[in-house]
Amino acid sequence: MESWSNFFLGELGAAAALAALLCVSVSVNQARILALGRMADRGIESLAMLFLVLAMASLGLVPQQLPRLFGLEVLTLSSVLIGRLVPLQRSYLSQIDAEDRPRTLVLVRGTRATIGVIALAGLVMLVLNDAHGMYLLVPGILGTFVAALANAWVLLIEINR
Repeated sequence: MESWSNFFLGELGAAAALAALLCVSVSVNQARILALGRMADRGIESLAMLFLVLAMASLGLVPQQLPRLFGLEVLTLSSVLIGRLVPLQRSYLSQIDAEDRPRTLVLVRGTRATIGVIALAGLVMLVLNDAHGMYLLVPGILGTFVAALANAWVLLIEINR
């Protein structure tokens, strides 16, 4: 687990920077976002995903943590998040215009797949009690960053078109 410290430090910084970017994009277009109904949910979704990365990276830096315990933490965090996001996504999808629905569905499916990969990483570490599941965190975290950036783009640029 210690060999992953630099990775977690980097991801912690990147997630914090992206969360700040997202907060700026929401604050710049706050009135427009609130006027569009459930659009603010996209910001909440992205912040929650970035918080997942922040929490995982922080927990991954705990000294002498066993892979099984870290796997349980990752699995728990990602399961709770997906359990909260699915109803949120269903809610905002029900209010999206028909022409925007296909692109939004791609983002929603990508978000769910990304969190699923993170949950799988936790499950592998929990069951095998070794750090092999950590390799699944890499695409999961990168996917989280892509989803957060996509939502930030929508909240900053696309809503003004």
